[in-house]
Amino acid sequence: MNPLQHTDPMLLPAHFLHSVALTIFFLPVLTFVILFFTGKHISTSWRSWLATSVVGLMFILSLYVHLSVDVPIIARWSWFSMGTLHMTSGMVLSSFTTSMLVVVTAIALMVHLYSMEYMKDRRNHSKFFPYLALFISAMIGIILSDSLFNIFIFWELVGLASYLLIGFWYQKKEAAAAAKKAFLYNKAADTAFVIALGLIFTYYGTTELTLLRTLISSSSILVPTGIAISIAVLLVLSTFGKSAQFPFYVWLPDAMEGPTPVSALLHAATMVAAGILVLIKCDFLLVEQMRWVLVWTGAITALLAAIQAIRCYDSKKILAFSTVSQIGYMMMAIGTGNTSAAYFHLGTHAFFKAGLFLSVGAVIHTMHHIQQNSFKNKIYLEVDTLDIRLMGGFRKTMPIAFYAYVACYAALIGIPFFTGFLSKETILASLLQNPTYSIPFGMALTTVGITAYYMTRQLYWMFLGDFRLAALYPSCKEEQRKIKENHWLINIPLIVLACTTLSFFVSFHPFHASDIHWMKAPLPIVGGSTSIYLPIASISITLIGVLLAWSMASKEQLYNWKQYWFWTFVQQNYGIEKAVQFVFIIPSFLIARGLTYLDKIIDMWVNAQAYLAVLLAHIVYAIDRFLIEGVLKGIVFLIRIVGSSFRSLIQGQVQSYISTTLIVLALMFWWYLRQLH
Repeated sequence: MNPLQHTDPMLLPAHFLHSVALTIFFLPVLTFVILFFTGKHISTSWRSWLATSVVGLMFILSLYVHLSVDVPIIARWSWFSMGTLHMTSGMVLSSFTTSMLVVVTAIALMVHLYSMEYMKDRRNHSKFFPYLALFISAMIGIILSDSLFNIFIFWELVGLASYLLIGFWYQKKEAAAAAKKAFLYNKAADTAFVIALGLIFTYYGTTELTLLRTLISSSSILVPTGIAISIAVLLVLSTFGKSAQFPFYVWLPDAMEGPTPVSALLHAATMVAAGILVLIKCDFLLVEQMRWVLVWTGAITALLAAIQAIRCYDSKKILAFSTVSQIGYMMMAIGTGNTSAAYFHLGTHAFFKAGLFLSVGAVIHTMHHIQQNSFKNKIYLEVDTLDIRLMGGFRKTMPIAFYAYVACYAALIGIPFFTGFLSKETILASLLQNPTYSIPFGMALTTVGITAYYMTRQLYWMFLGDFRLAALYPSCKEEQRKIKENHWLINIPLIVLACTTLSFFVSFHPFHASDIHWMKAPLPIVGGSTSIYLPIASISITLIGVLLAWSMASKEQLYNWKQYWFWTFVQQNYGIEKAVQFVFIIPSFLIARGLTYLDKIIDMWVNAQAYLAVLLAHIVYAIDRFLIEGVLKGIVFLIRIVGSSFRSLIQGQVQSYISTTLIVLALMFWWYLRQLH
């Protein structure tokens, strides 16, 4: 089929709001350039305040753009030309993009405020805020872009920034390994994006999403079914890698080696959100078969990640598994065709997950100080400060962190009057409306109970009971008495994020997502008996999970979970990494070794030819030296002897002449006699 080439696509002039949006994009780019090249010459406080002030300005401008946009506004301009190829770059401002712009800048502002205190005395501080600026600018580029080609550029920048931030403390082997793991898993998935991009441009002649939507809806270009399915498969695979879905999600828990503010930003508004955003933007490219795959993969991912969180003791990894599980819900929503529900859950999840990470980070920050103070007193505590089994009792000493955690925890497990309840119920209702998704619906509902279980378990072990580290090390009791509320730069983001988890922040209806005022567009209303019985079932399962966790939390140390092979299998990521090693890594190494041996064989053949050439040269040299040159020298020597002999006969001595004459006569006479006989 000959592709349709849009050699002169319709260019659209930029609106004033597009200029404001571009300003929002370029502000963190400028921050990155300034701080990256001059950061070491600026004091820590100036670096922090400069970066935070810029993000604050971005948030204000984002609010202005969001409130000013009523209908989608598209701008498209010529980017570059190469022969007959003309590439355009587009930007779209709609309630979807502008509200996501507000979410990203709001979360980024909270993370920056928090980081000013949290990262104040940390190593390599001069690079932290420039990397954050690069991270944020790349995410804003994905949000605003209307071209898949531009989206791919920012998609790769997000991967680069995440690599730099996950491995921020690269002196630790675990951090360096986690950064490489995240980068490689994402690169494997990004390959699918590149191929999809090539197919789209080949068969549609453009990568502008608005034009693509028009072409597909009007059926002006008929693409072969196999190509349409291939494009959908490749796009889904690429988003599975970026948004950490089965089987690519194994990189995300290890990514917790980065600083806690990075984890909050990565899980809430940037890295894992990028895949969901691209799928929502490219929803019209998904064929029916891939929607079925999205629903089932999302359900499997949500359930498997939640089960892994049950036996996890790392406070940040528990939240990482929770993120994987919640992204699974968003994938299910996109699979059912309810992209609004997916986006709604993405927005609510951003706030309460950021609040959870920052609340946990406040506790970890205190644990680090306890450990450092013990070191100063020559008491060396070689303990994992992220282990929830060593925490406890922080409810009284850090009430702001505790209540912020509780609010975000309630939103995550789906308690009424919190945002998470509204967004999760909308997704469950979308599944329930389609009878073919009854099993994924059951898996999603089971995940609700498991989520309530492991989050209640974390709440109990971190904030309630006694300070268990002091029980193990009595010398820490004095440090426990010194524990006090965190700095206001840490507490203010916690308070703000906790307030955003209340349901009235997004909707005035506490039990139904029918009027999402911050999105400027209501979600599809779920009708029938679903709106009555589904919340009852969801709340009941949540309460069962909470009560079960509460009853078992204090008894957990009595159980030897290692004796159960299932939990060993779960802790090994269900054998996913071993499967990847067996299917990809080991064959790759075998092929590499085979190519190495082949290279050695080629080297041996080349060397043998060289040795043979040298040997032949020596043989030729010997023949030339000893045979040819020897014969010639022998002839010369013989001639010289003969010449010398005859020369002596003509020296003018009569005796020589007479003697020679007699000898010649004697020889002639002897020859004559021989002839006679």
